[in-house]
Amino acid sequence: MRRALCLCFLPDRQAQFLTRPNGTSTTKSFEDIAVTDYAAAPPVQEPESSARPASASRLLTMVACASLLGVLAIYVLRLDRVVGLFVDDGWYVLLAKALASGQGYALLNSPTPGILPLYPPAFPFLLSLVYRLSPNFPDNLWLLKSVSIAAMMGVGLLAYRYFARERGLGQGLALLLALAAVLSPPLVFLATSTMMSECVFALIFLATVVLAEKCRQAGNSARGLQLAACCGALAAVGFLTRSIALALIAAGFLYLLKERLVKSALVFGAVAVLLAAPWVMYTRLHTPTPEQQKEQGGHIVLPYTQQFWQRRAGFNFSGSITVADLPARVWNNAVEISGRDVGRIVLTPLFEALRDPYKEAQSERVKAGGSGDTWSISFLLSLVAVVGLLAAIRQRITMAELAVPFSLGITVLWPWETFRFVLPLIPFVIFYFLVGVKALAALAQRKQTEARVPQLAVAVIAGLVVAVNLYGNLTYLSKKLSDTPSERPQWLQIFDDAEGMMIWVNRNVPKTDAIATANPPLVYLYTGNKTVAADDPAANWDNWNRLGVRYLVRASVYPEPPDPSEQKFNLVYRARGFANFRVIDLGPPNARPTW
Repeated sequence: MRRALCLCFLPDRQAQFLTRPNGTSTTKSFEDIAVTDYAAAPPVQEPESSARPASASRLLTMVACASLLGVLAIYVLRLDRVVGLFVDDGWYVLLAKALASGQGYALLNSPTPGILPLYPPAFPFLLSLVYRLSPNFPDNLWLLKSVSIAAMMGVGLLAYRYFARERGLGQGLALLLALAAVLSPPLVFLATSTMMSECVFALIFLATVVLAEKCRQAGNSARGLQLAACCGALAAVGFLTRSIALALIAAGFLYLLKERLVKSALVFGAVAVLLAAPWVMYTRLHTPTPEQQKEQGGHIVLPYTQQFWQRRAGFNFSGSITVADLPARVWNNAVEISGRDVGRIVLTPLFEALRDPYKEAQSERVKAGGSGDTWSISFLLSLVAVVGLLAAIRQRITMAELAVPFSLGITVLWPWETFRFVLPLIPFVIFYFLVGVKALAALAQRKQTEARVPQLAVAVIAGLVVAVNLYGNLTYLSKKLSDTPSERPQWLQIFDDAEGMMIWVNRNVPKTDAIATANPPLVYLYTGNKTVAADDPAANWDNWNRLGVRYLVRASVYPEPPDPSEQKFNLVYRARGFANFRVIDLGPPNARPTW
């Protein structure tokens, strides 16, 4: 058994990560030590006599299959009815419903017909295909969420294959990396407790990187050009899923040029632009008017050119910045990525034990566009990951070494929480972290010749990351399945209150009355009432009167403190939970006081 376990972590024919072919030490420079055996090294063919025994290969295959089934079981057990609390995911479902019902890509909830969203359409379109199979909301939520769950299974399989064969980790270590990625509690949460697009985008990002490498290997052959076209199409789909995939398009084009595959680069760029450009032109021609933006508010109707100059994208009240403020934004976002996000990705349970993201999000600093407190361990993990990235670049710049930095470059420029942009990069974050560990261990061995670096040191660290993430998921499941309501996860308690309020509104509010709320898509999906944004009631009062807004539904996941002006009106519903969900009857538009 001990021999079999060791074989699981040793390199296969196509990988040289943990040991050298002859098993000897080296006196090369640090840079050579850091990269010669791994990072982006091409596959190495070993003599037939050193091939892994067939029994060990079968054992590893069985372990991989059992691991996949175990991961799938965790996702299924964590599946719940929560949707729309992020607001963004409510918009995705609403737009999927609009497409599935043949009403076009439009905001069905709006009292003013014909308002077009500025969200990229690929993810809502994908959901709409599923929505057609089961159009009854919210009973179809499990089927809609299966899209993200399937995407995460794809991430695991693709990461295992890519890092074993293309990046030289060996099958055992690649399996641990894949498990660490798909068991990441934040990604499991987004797949099972939201309808966000991060999981699908993570699969598209990884698949584009893999396909670019296949294109490089095929060269300027006819197959290479075909693969370049497919890769360009996939990058465009990524852009139509999340606009940050502009980094993928730029990285793919430059990578093929760097590899002197000019024809492939031109084919890649042409296909990507031809597929992505129509949406860009469409949004320019159909940008909602200022009146429509005022009616719905937020990211759904604000162009990116406008959001970019806001202190917090999508929030007009946050104020705006100038070019002189950009360096400070870049610095703050870089600190957030290195001082929070990396630690939160690699060691989620430990991070959340020390930092409560829910409480931090309620702080005035975060609401104003800032971030929560940093974590010193995250800085350390980030430093190791940077060492790994530099080691990989030193050996050979692959598609990943362009796509990941380009994506982070866009992230540090954007005025929004960086975590959701970094999260889809998790397989590469963990990879660079492991490469950095190996590089630093090799350096330590060279400086202290008496020290021995255990062969399985990197595999042990990868295993610890898997164990920590597994612990986080099992802890969440134990709380979710608890018989004591107060012990259930806070997210589920909040949604129970929100859903109870939606049911009350659906039964008691006439369908002819419009509703102002901080969560227009969720209220519409549950009630069918037309909804508008609840931003700045005093400034929007006349517009609400014109649109027939009768009720104000406070449905923000973060408690909205009572506005003194609310006392002028009739409170008709209040949830019992701490989120302070409530419904206020504003009275008939033609016979009520001003806000």
